[in-house]
Amino acid sequence: MTKTNPPKHIVLYADDDPDDLLLVQEAFLQYSANVEMITAENGIEALAYLRSLDAFDPAPCLIILDINMPRLDGKETLKTIRNMDRFKDIPVVLFTTSSSYADRFFAEKYKAGFITKPIEARQMALIADQLVDHCSDQIRMNIKRN
Repeated sequence: MTKTNPPKHIVLYADDDPDDLLLVQEAFLQYSANVEMITAENGIEALAYLRSLDAFDPAPCLIILDINMPRLDGKETLKTIRNMDRFKDIPVVLFTTSSSYADRFFAEKYKAGFITKPIEARQMALIADQLVDHCSDQIRMNIKRN
């Protein structure tokens, strides 16, 4: 009998800022044994990735969206995801520089988490933990196991 490793959990992250993409990818390195990060530069690319998945491809366990992106912003992307049967219940987090009440209310309305981007890069490991905490209990335990 051959023992195989369980497949990695997929996290989809859409952000147009290359520095933010890099920071989040680096923060998720602590989970690299259990997480594969897929990145997109805007909402159109994120939705194209989701639409490219067939029934046998694993869906992301978490989707992270910047609010302010060109072509299709995080809010419109979130609305579209919530209307896609296969992905409507996946945890989504709006990860943004915004701290406005209206943006927080929007996130709550569409059943998404809301985390304000940190000012300092050294905060990213803690932010990665907060992002993973939006996953289901079982997925969170699988991701955080060493």
